Amino acid sequence: MEQYPFIVVPDPLHECVVGWEKIATELRRAIAKRRTEKPILVVDCYPGADELAVLNELQTRLTPKLTIHAADAYHSPEKIDKLVAPFLQTSPPPSTLDPLLEHSRLSLVNFFNAEPLWRFRRTVDELKGGLVLIVGCGASLIAWGHILVYVDLTRREALRRLGRNETGNLGADNKSLATNEKYKRALVVDWPVTDRWKRPLIKRWDYVLDTNNPSEPKLADAEDVRRGLHAAASRPFRVVPFSDSAPPDGKRALEENSLLLGFGDLRFEVPAIDLLFKQPVALLGETVHARFGDQFPIRFDFMVKENLTNRFDPLGSGDGWHEERTRLHERAFVDIRRHWFSKTVVHDTHGSVNVLNLVEGHEAIVESPNGAFEPFIVHHGETFIVPAAVGHYTIRPHGPSAGKEIATIKAFVRTP
Repeated sequence: MEQYPFIVVPDPLHECVVGWEKIATELRRAIAKRRTEKPILVVDCYPGADELAVLNELQTRLTPKLTIHAADAYHSPEKIDKLVAPFLQTSPPPSTLDPLLEHSRLSLVNFFNAEPLWRFRRTVDELKGGLVLIVGCGASLIAWGHILVYVDLTRREALRRLGRNETGNLGADNKSLATNEKYKRALVVDWPVTDRWKRPLIKRWDYVLDTNNPSEPKLADAEDVRRGLHAAASRPFRVVPFSDSAPPDGKRALEENSLLLGFGDLRFEVPAIDLLFKQPVALLGETVHARFGDQFPIRFDFMVKENLTNRFDPLGSGDGWHEERTRLHERAFVDIRRHWFSKTVVHDTHGSVNVLNLVEGHEAIVESPNGAFEPFIVHHGETFIVPAAVGHYTIRPHGPSAGKEIATIKAFVRTP
């Protein structure tokens, strides 16, 4: 099994830089290009990012005239606890939480105290000159800025940090709270709130900062990241497999996984949910997107469970292949098929995202009949995603499985 699958960023426009010294050098270059006496560098962050570490590393190297930590404009932790309490009381326990549940409809602005927020805005406005550095979740609320850096973080890493009591929930003073309770609050409140804030910002990002490995921060030009996400939406791909960081309920949704983007020998990690936000229709298909919005409706662990526990009925056969279908409730929105084949099998997304797993056999190859994407090799037990935009594709036994019968299981959302 390939442990770290990645998507090559096609023809990147800029170099991905590693380490705070090179990151600061690149940001100084970008600041100089703005040619303004009062450049404003906004560093917005996803929950779980070590905001103070980022602030300190940049402040030391960029020596701004004014530094603001966005969290200093939040309501008190006690007031935020009261703000989110109703949503936590009406939610099920973490063991039964479904990422498709109705989340809180709070906005990030609800976490801010109007008085310090406006005071910071006035301070920025009244500054005569010099660099302004604003860091934190919601930093863009304080100033629009000349340069926007987004400190992205995978939910997998955010969960690790919650579990190690390194971080608490958004605006809370609860690092020592039980992990499952912090996870529940993140799933129901923190992540939906910041996802709604993050989604429209993606097109405005100038840079993306990957601090999933704090000892090796990486800065990429945001346009290159967007190009990588566009490439992912046009070909089969795999997300980074879960290891020790599976969420308490054991679900493995696209929203909780991550993608690795390849910049030469460097791997730049972003949350897979960024792909949902940037390329929702290409990934999901118009009908699925209209029904589920920016949510990924197929659970990866569901794939294997269906293969092991459900009965499959014959559906059709041909030269070197036969297809089966699971017995699901007629109202189920997901269809599950299993294909046994020793020759090439033709598939079509039919406008709906396909999620597949090679459940029997050592190796298979996924190909485009018209060469729309590079051949994609998968191994036993690997789950892979075929975006709706791909349309026609084929799968055949490959390598040590060539000429042998192998099997895939495929899930897709039923469409009219």
